[in-house]
Amino acid sequence: MVGDLDREFNRVRVLESKPIYDKHGLVIIKDILEFADGSTWEYVYFKSRGTVAVAALTEEGKLILTRQYRHPLRKVVYELPGGAIEEGETPSQAALRELKEETGYTAESLELIGRFSRGPGSQAVVEIFLAKNVKRINDFDSNEILEVELMDLNLLLQRILKGECFDAALIIAVLLISTRNR
Repeated sequence: MVGDLDREFNRVRVLESKPIYDKHGLVIIKDILEFADGSTWEYVYFKSRGTVAVAALTEEGKLILTRQYRHPLRKVVYELPGGAIEEGETPSQAALRELKEETGYTAESLELIGRFSRGPGSQAVVEIFLAKNVKRINDFDSNEILEVELMDLNLLLQRILKGECFDAALIIAVLLISTRNR
């Protein structure tokens, strides 16, 4: 029963917690957990204040995307503008900052349209915002992004379905936007 499982895991104690990596804004924590039966387990995870992703649509209905080299994948991938929430920022402030830094665009308004967890190996929750009334104000930070591309939402959905675009935030945002427009 779910209730029994909840009670069992509410009795998990953290015996030890320490950072094992803390560089470049990335913190990895190692916890030693003790379960109700006395057994222990080492759990390693990414610590995070959270992250944001911005689905910014132009008046023409094109989504503003970034193309970046992602070393773990060894390739250039399409992504939504986004990144970490910095200390003292709200998620919406982080979303506007990331949109400007990564694309050179700003938005008159933002709407939170969804959120998701990156998985059990991270405490990061990604907040997805829909940016409305976007306008270009300057060039993006070329040290951070390879290029900015505007892509038709229907074409992007087809590319996602073919497996050509596979970033989780991008997929979830496109599905959320597509289902809202029905």
